[in-house]
Amino acid sequence: MKQPASLRDARFEQADPRRRIEYHDTENFDRLAFAMRALDVLKPKRLRVALYRTSSSMQVEVVNDVSRKGYRVASVGIPDHASAAHIAYALAEIAGAASVPYAVQMMLAVDRRQGA
Repeated sequence: MKQPASLRDARFEQADPRRRIEYHDTENFDRLAFAMRALDVLKPKRLRVALYRTSSSMQVEVVNDVSRKGYRVASVGIPDHASAAHIAYALAEIAGAASVPYAVQMMLAVDRRQGA
């Protein structure tokens, strides 16, 4: 005779969708200024970007601009512990870079050259 199923027999995993693990960069630099320089390099078309400081985690939101057809609006919250690579990656993604890893490396190299 077959036993009824119990919770001990269940084969599933549950993931917490709110759990975020972020790298905390200890380097001291102006993260918003870096993001502005990265946007100058990327030159995103049909995209308005608002940058702001957050206290806990990187926050990126992109929506269609209802006032202008074909345009998008993005808001990017940057915490004080975000790395330059993390910021560059987020901006390259929302800008629609064809090759995000290449765009990240390019933005980091340009920023290093300007800082030298």
